[in-house]
Amino acid sequence: MIRNTPVTLKFLAEKLKMSVSTVSKALNDYPTINEYTKKRVQEMAKDLHFTPNKSAINLKERKSRIIGIILPNLLDHFFTRSIYGVEQFATANGYNVIIRQTHDELEKEIQAANMLLKSRVDGLIIAISKNTQDFTHLDQFENIGTPVVYYARNPSFNLNCHKVLGNTFQGSYEATKFLIKRNHQKIAYLGGPKMINFTHDRFNGYINALKDYQIPFAADLVAYTDFDKESTITAIQKLFSNSENMPTALVAFKEPILFDAIKYLRSVSHPNFSELECIGFGNNAFITYLDAPPIASVEENPEAVGENAIKLLLQLIDQEVELLNYQKIMVDCKLVIH
Repeated sequence: MIRNTPVTLKFLAEKLKMSVSTVSKALNDYPTINEYTKKRVQEMAKDLHFTPNKSAINLKERKSRIIGIILPNLLDHFFTRSIYGVEQFATANGYNVIIRQTHDELEKEIQAANMLLKSRVDGLIIAISKNTQDFTHLDQFENIGTPVVYYARNPSFNLNCHKVLGNTFQGSYEATKFLIKRNHQKIAYLGGPKMINFTHDRFNGYINALKDYQIPFAADLVAYTDFDKESTITAIQKLFSNSENMPTALVAFKEPILFDAIKYLRSVSHPNFSELECIGFGNNAFITYLDAPPIASVEENPEAVGENAIKLLLQLIDQEVELLNYQKIMVDCKLVIH
C-alpha cells in the first residue's frame, strides 16, 4: 500500500520497534549505535523513501539555514560571476540562498532587507545601492545578532562593518601604469557616479599612478557617468571636445560604459579613434570574439570576492569570528592583456 503522507521519524521508529532517539542517531551515524542497528535503520529508511524533515532540524538548531543576498543587478557581469562563488560555497555547507535585486534603488533595497529579516535568514551579504548612505535598515540585522557582510561596494559611510572588496585602487593604478608605459601622456578617466563613495577607489588609483610617473593631472581628462547610455555619451563628448588636449588612452569604470563610449566614438568617426587605447574593469568573456578588443581589461576576480564574502559570513554565523571584530578582506585585481 502506497502512503500518501511523508514517512516520519516516529513512523520509522514504530516499524523498527525502536525509540525515535535511536533511529535518529543511527541515521546520523552516531558512534554509540552498533553497526547492525545502523544497517537495519538505514535499509528501512531507504525502502520507505524516508527523507529527514529539514524544517524540524533547523528549528531544533535555531537556524533557518538560509543566507540572504542583496545586490543591484544580476545582469551585471560582476554580480553574476560573484554569485556563482557564493552559491557554490553556501550549498556545500548546507545553506540555501535567497537573492534579491535592488536595481540600484534604495527603496527596493530597504524592502528586500525587511523581507529577508522576516524570513529569519542566518546572515546577509549585500552590495549596497548607489544611493545608500543611511544604514538603519541593515543595522537591524546585527541588532538581533544576525551578521552582515558588505561586499563589492565599499560602504564608506558605515565604518563599523564586515566587508569584502575588490582592490579596485590597485586595479586602476595598474591599468593607468600600463598605459603610461605605452608612452601615453594624455590618459582620460571615465568614472562612475561622482558623488558615490564606492567609486572613489578607482579614481584614486588613476591619479596616484599619474603622480608616481610625474604626469600632470588634467581635470578636463576626467568625466563621470551615471551608468546609463545617455550620461556616458555626454561624458565622452566632454572628454573628447578639446582638440588641444585630446586623450590618447582611456581607463573606464567598467566595460559596459567603455563599450558605449567606443560605439559612440566610432559612430561619429572621431579622428583619433583608431589610435585610442582603452582599458575597462570587467574582462567580459566575449571580448575574445571582438575584432578590435580593448588593449587590456581589469579582471576583478568576482568569484573570489563572492567566495570570501560567504566564507566570512559562515565564520560569523558559527561564531568563529566575533560579530564586533570587524573584518576587511581585499581581493586583488589582475590586468589581462588582449
